[in-house]
Amino acid sequence: MNFLELGKTLSGHLNTLSQAGLQVEMFTDFEKVPETAARTGRKFQMPCFAIERADHTRNSAFWLFLKDGDSYIGGAASMLQDLGRETLADYLLRTSRHHFPNNAGGGVESVAEPLAREVSGRLAYIGELNFLPGHRGKRAERLEPFMRILQILTIQKWDVDWIYAFIPDRHMQARLDLVYGFSRAIPRAQKWRAPEPEVRSSTEWFVGSSRLEMEHMLQNDLTRFDVL
Repeated sequence: MNFLELGKTLSGHLNTLSQAGLQVEMFTDFEKVPETAARTGRKFQMPCFAIERADHTRNSAFWLFLKDGDSYIGGAASMLQDLGRETLADYLLRTSRHHFPNNAGGGVESVAEPLAREVSGRLAYIGELNFLPGHRGKRAERLEPFMRILQILTIQKWDVDWIYAFIPDRHMQARLDLVYGFSRAIPRAQKWRAPEPEVRSSTEWFVGSSRLEMEHMLQNDLTRFDVL
């Protein structure tokens, strides 16, 4: 899928939101992120996204917010993880100890074998997804186009090999992985040392797509749009 086709798909999803009276706003002014995220109902930032801890730049992260008029009703963030020769498993084992320390050492104890073997290179981690109660709407109306826009911008910005996230089991039961546009879903993707962090769980699923799989999904989206 070339950049022109990506641009057409992006335009189609932006138009879907526009027809619903919605617009998106991309943030790289990180000082404004906590206040804006709070307006969407999010009460905290995960350690890897928290601006007081993570030294992000325009080249390493961005936030995307959904607006209804002057109101911010939803948001999510994307972060580049250029791992080089390091595997995702090694990266998670190393960084999780610093992100979620405790008296027992903290962090991830083990990572599912498929992640250790298959996921590497230039990755984009998606997180911080939140919508105001009652504003998520039907899947195809808001959440799906919003997430596709986030993914397209991520590909255009960083030329990544994989895009992924971790989601709780309740979201998986609702098959939100498909709404997000991911083709891979791995249960119990990482085992956390006890006591588990309050905001993480060993029952979380890895959801993601390789670049080839993501482009296939977006190519399928493009067939639905009448874009010149």
